Amino acid sequence: MTARTTGRFAHTGAIPFALLFAASCGGNPPPAGPAPLAPFPAPVRLYSDNAGGVADSVRIVVRTAAEFSEVWTRATSRQTSPPAPPAVDFARDMVLVVGAGRMITGDEIRVDSVGLSRAMNPQGQMEEGLTIIVRTTVGCRRMNLDAYPLEIVRVRGYAGPIRWVERREQATNCRLGDAEFVPPRLGASHVSIKGSGVK
Repeated sequence: MTARTTGRFAHTGAIPFALLFAASCGGNPPPAGPAPLAPFPAPVRLYSDNAGGVADSVRIVVRTAAEFSEVWTRATSRQTSPPAPPAVDFARDMVLVVGAGRMITGDEIRVDSVGLSRAMNPQGQMEEGLTIIVRTTVGCRRMNLDAYPLEIVRVRGYAGPIRWVERREQATNCRLGDAEFVPPRLGASHVSIKGSGVK
């Protein structure tokens, strides 16, 4: 990215010698900003509901079959006939679980996308990591009934740092009469977990 100088030099309009010298020598380029997400296989949805099997607001990375079995059993526990867990090759893939906590019927949560990016870590060093974008959609609030939006997806395994990025939006298909929405309820405290341990 090329730096751009704005404003005017006082009175003379001349470019200072020091600036000309820096330009002739090339100078030091400005530090690069965060790179865009690099391509990564798209997430595959394994399960979605709002019955409250997982009632907390959670972001979970599941890396083993034992952890997946625990999370799946809990997530589907409110179903009359809980489905069997799908086969997942944890030598290649991992599973992401995102829960929104207590909301209202019509609200949704989903893993929007995943991708590799570079960002500054707490130690001030640039490092590559997997960025997971989670999108929560507030519905039209036509019914004031509790719901606990949840989604489970399979993605390609990644052993490095993971960053969760949250996006929140209003549903776009609401009618004019839906303008008087019930204010969104606050879910339980957000929990970010690597592994199982769903409370």
